[in-house]
Amino acid sequence: MRGVFVDICFKPVKAVRYGGRRLSLKTIKHDSTDENFRLDAANLIDSARKEVLVIVGDIRAYGFPDLKWAVERARKKGVSVRIYAANPPQHVVNGLLAKGIEVYKGPLMKDHFLIVDSKSFIHSKPHQPVAGQRTREVYMNKPVAARKVVNRFEKLVEKSKPLTKVDWKQDPLWKALQKPLDWKVDTHSSRLDEEFA
Repeated sequence: MRGVFVDICFKPVKAVRYGGRRLSLKTIKHDSTDENFRLDAANLIDSARKEVLVIVGDIRAYGFPDLKWAVERARKKGVSVRIYAANPPQHVVNGLLAKGIEVYKGPLMKDHFLIVDSKSFIHSKPHQPVAGQRTREVYMNKPVAARKVVNRFEKLVEKSKPLTKVDWKQDPLWKALQKPLDWKVDTHSSRLDEEFA
């Protein structure tokens, strides 16, 4: 994409301690559809030049087109994307593997992370299973803190199972084609000439 530049301007809103160091960060405001989180996450993914790492539960956020497109744009730029997930649905894994994304399955982690280029990350804290309720913080250009999260990711991957098999039989489209809905309309192609004669 020549001539397209993504400007990311996260304003620090408070300072906290993370791993013994004082850091500036932006807290993502809650909203019922997670739109604020998705916007910040997509912008962070768009800023990636080398690598995107994700620690997540079921990869539910990948179902939102804005995040899916951000990941696809990253892959087209040659960015490596690796995901550690606890409960990834097979149809989502199929799509990720088809795009050259590495997926690993392991035990559930309460805290979720999106790490870009080992220097910036979003920390998503535990919450009730309700959209828009998770507390999230963006750490921009904090390589020391980001490196600790990268190390956590690498340790999780060492003990996890890499998912490498695409199982199209678990794909919703394949299932629909095997047992199509009966709309009570004759759609057999041999009868189309009769209908349009």
